[in-house]
Amino acid sequence: MAEENSFKENLNWKKISIDAVNTIIATAIGIIIGLLVDKWRENISNQENYQKVIVATINNLENYQQQIEKLQASMQGAEDTFDQLMSDEYEFTDETLDDMGDVIFVGDFMQQDRWIEENFITNGGFIENTDLRLKIGNVYSLIDLCKNKIVTTKDAGTKMTEKYLAYVVEYSNKQTEGAAKLMQDKDFINYYAKLTMSNDDVKTSLAIIKDLTAEIIKLSDADQTELNKMRESSKKINDIINKKRGEE
Repeated sequence: MAEENSFKENLNWKKISIDAVNTIIATAIGIIIGLLVDKWRENISNQENYQKVIVATINNLENYQQQIEKLQASMQGAEDTFDQLMSDEYEFTDETLDDMGDVIFVGDFMQQDRWIEENFITNGGFIENTDLRLKIGNVYSLIDLCKNKIVTTKDAGTKMTEKYLAYVVEYSNKQTEGAAKLMQDKDFINYYAKLTMSNDDVKTSLAIIKDLTAEIIKLSDADQTELNKMRESSKKINDIINKKRGEE
């Protein structure tokens, strides 16, 4: 009888041991699955953040590029007008002094959303591709260079406008004489030199910005649907802003 009870007790312990092991294994499997699910969710979150950052960044770069293109075209137009006025074929008329106003560049640089650049700096870690991060950083550096050149040229143009208006007042009845005096003015010649150098620098930087932006789009694997949506939204906003600025 004692032997039978001993056997039953040993059997129960074995059962308890097996149940404990099964519980431990089940718990371990549950923990592992939980960790995998959390990791999966984190990867999805990272991918979503990556898409948000990269799409917003590319859209911002393209907005800057389009803006620089327009301003560079204005700078080129001012330079072409000056070359035309200085050519041997050009004939002075009473409207010449007014034509000189087209040489003065006063284009303004529209401020884009700085939070996108700051977001790139903060969340750029989601972009594991080092080459991609460097290219984006290089474009922003070139944009800053263009911005400084454009602002500097505008400031010079603003000062030149004051001198231009002074000549208009002084020679209101002698336009050709006023135009000749203005074209010989040392400040005007210096201004044109600054305009030319700035235009060359911006033109060169713009070409590099275009190439880098195209490379960034290829490297980024950005969601084209989301990118196109943001492009369309930005276009509407920019059209409204440009319309308001045109009315001012």
